[in-house]
Amino acid sequence: MLRRSKLFVTTAVAGVLLIMAAAAHASAGAKKGDTATTLDVLSTVSLAGTQLKPGSYRVTADETKVTFALNGKVVAEAAAQWKDGKAKAQFSAIVATDGKIKQIRFAGKDRYLEITE
Repeated sequence: MLRRSKLFVTTAVAGVLLIMAAAAHASAGAKKGDTATTLDVLSTVSLAGTQLKPGSYRVTADETKVTFALNGKVVAEAAAQWKDGKAKAQFSAIVATDGKIKQIRFAGKDRYLEITE
């Protein structure tokens, strides 16, 4: 019985540590107050003159800029400004015109980012 209790406690502690590590990893690179999401870029677009090739990017935004990271490495940054939208976005998305990113919408947010190149 004692052996079974030790195994249960050890398993529970390992589970809690795993959850804490996952939470720390998910918030890595984002400061408190930043908005972050993962976006899939399906075709080549540009952000402030930097070409973003198709791939899955980690997008982080604060009050004045947006950052795109690929495989943990920052590949593009741009000045941005928050604007009030009419309704909450149902999903995160990039709005591009002529191959240039103009807006970034974040799921569940009624504000969106406008790129101010």
